[in-house]
Amino acid sequence: MKKEYKLLEDFNYGYIFLVLAAAYALQLFLTGWQAKRFFRKLKTLRKDGTASIGMSGGKWSGRTYAVLVVDESKKIIHAEILSGMTIFSTLKPIEDLRGLNVQELLDESRVFPIKKKLLAAFRNSAEQFFKEAKKSDQLDETHDEQNEVLGE
Repeated sequence: MKKEYKLLEDFNYGYIFLVLAAAYALQLFLTGWQAKRFFRKLKTLRKDGTASIGMSGGKWSGRTYAVLVVDESKKIIHAEILSGMTIFSTLKPIEDLRGLNVQELLDESRVFPIKKKLLAAFRNSAEQFFKEAKKSDQLDETHDEQNEVLGE
């Protein structure tokens, strides 16, 4: 019995903290790598139209991110989802939403052939799209008013 206690007394607990710090650093690195891949893909999607990102889920249930790319006539060009518990998750296209008007996503009575959590993320993305469009319209109106005052 005394021998076991002797082993615990000689154990250097600093190694545990070093291992935890290394695991945390690895997690940060891999999370940054996933974010870099996500934003690289988002950059290519933005070339086709206006992009908006939505989210559903929580910290413990797992988050789902939705990306909508919409053209000038408010038709969905790309609908992609990022969901999964690992850093190897990538954006996956959801073809069922392609070609729809983005306004249709906000219709609560409308049924779509995708899971509830995915639909919630896409609806959040559509809300973000209209919020940004409203801000942009307000900025354009303010700019036009300033030009009128300046006589341009």
